[in-house]
Order: sequence, then structure tokens, then C-alpha cells
Amino acid sequence: MSSLSVGHIPIAIAEVTIFSLIQLVHFITRFMQEWQYWHHRRERNAHRCVLYSWFGMLGILAQLRIAGSAMVIAVSNPSKSVLTAETILQSIGLSPLLFEVSLVLLRSGQAGRSGPGNTRYPKHLRFLLQGFRFPVILSLVCAVVGEKMNIPACRDIGSAVFVITFAFVIGLVVWIAIAYRTVLSRNGHRGVMLVLATLPFLAVRIAYFLLSEYGSDEFNAVTGKEGIKVGMGLLMEIVAAVLLLLSRGTMEPLGYKALHTEEPERGDRP
Repeated sequence: MSSLSVGHIPIAIAEVTIFSLIQLVHFITRFMQEWQYWHHRRERNAHRCVLYSWFGMLGILAQLRIAGSAMVIAVSNPSKSVLTAETILQSIGLSPLLFEVSLVLLRSGQAGRSGPGNTRYPKHLRFLLQGFRFPVILSLVCAVVGEKMNIPACRDIGSAVFVITFAFVIGLVVWIAIAYRTVLSRNGHRGVMLVLATLPFLAVRIAYFLLSEYGSDEFNAVTGKEGIKVGMGLLMEIVAAVLLLLSRGTMEPLGYKALHTEEPERGDRP
């Protein structure tokens, strides 16, 4: 495995800075949204709001990116094991983004409402939105393990399942945006459209992941060319994270008035 070039250090510093800001914004807004809307069956309290906010999917993504970049900054001449760990963190970090897509879409059915189980989506759609998380994480693990352990079959199966799952997600989001346009509240549908706008950036990020698995060394997520890493990796994740933050903010605006005036704006027409 190649060593890090000098140009990767400024990128790592920028990554720590940007994802620290994303973590801060995500934590504050998510805490306020959890406290105001609270869709869980357990009793609402500050401790649970902190827990759900800190370990939200975008928060986990930020923590993974900060940890990986911190290793790059701290170790000037990293060993093979450190480079391998950073590569794994870069690859596994894709799963929180797709998990957040699942959670945001589920929340779009509850936009303008509070309380547990208060959704406009039928049971089978909720099952689909929750179910695609499992092939996402399993396929990513298979692809990464297959690559690092030199097991081509495991890598190929994992990569294929991951691509198929993402294609399914694209179809599902498009279907929700069209078929449930009149069922969702205005803010809920706007949130879905923001998720739809996120997908091209996720597609580029996934293409970068596949190129790092099958392409030349310049596409390596850790030791490859700095411009490719920034353009296809870091920038795509930042844009996707911001759009998903905006989607949640659109569906669950902060303020008492927004919660109680959303329903009259648009009925639950089938």
C-alpha cells in the first residue's frame, strides 16, 4: 500500500474542521427537533434527546471522518495497519449516509405531526424504507473485507449487492416523490425532493468507492490523488450531508407554530 503524500495533511485538517461543524449543527438541530416532535414510544427526556442527537447517522458519519482524518494528522509516517484502518473508515462511512436517507424518508411521512407511529405511510412502505439498511451494511462489509483479505468473490458479491441496493433506493425515492405527492404534507414532500436531490451526489461518492475497489491507485481513498479524493469523496459527502440536514429541517421546522399549522395547509388526501 502506498504512503501518504504531503498534500493529504491539509485535506485531513479541512475534513476535521468541516465535519466538526457538521456534527455541531446536526447535534443542536437534531436535539431541538427530537424535543419538539418526539416520535419515540419511550417517555421524552433530555438524556434520550441527547443520545438520539449525538448518535444520529450524520453524527456517526462526522465522527468516523474526524477519527480517520485525526489518524492521518497524528501519524506522519503511518504503518500499513493505520492505512488499512483509515481505508476501512472511509468505506464504512458510506452506510450512515444511506441510513440517514432511510430515516429522513420515514420522517417525511410524519412531517407536521408529533408522537409515535403518527405516519402517513402504509406498513409495507415503512418496511421497505427500513429494510434496505441491512443489505447496505452487509454488502459494504463484504466488499471491504473481500478487498482487504484478498477474497475476490466476497468483494464482487458485496459490491454488486451494494449497487443493486442503491438502485433500489433511487427507484423508491422517485416512487415516493410521485405517488405520495398528494398524501404527504407540503413540508414532507419538499423534504423528499431534497432527498432526491441528494442522490446524484451519493452516486458519485459510490462510484468513487467502486473505483477505489477496482480502479488504479490514484482512486485509493487514502493514498490516491488529492484532487480526486476531494472532488469525488469529500465534496460529495459534504453536499449530501447538508442536503439531508436541510431535508430534516424542512420537514421538522423549529417553532411551536410550524407544528400546529402544517396540517391545515395540506390535507391527508389519498
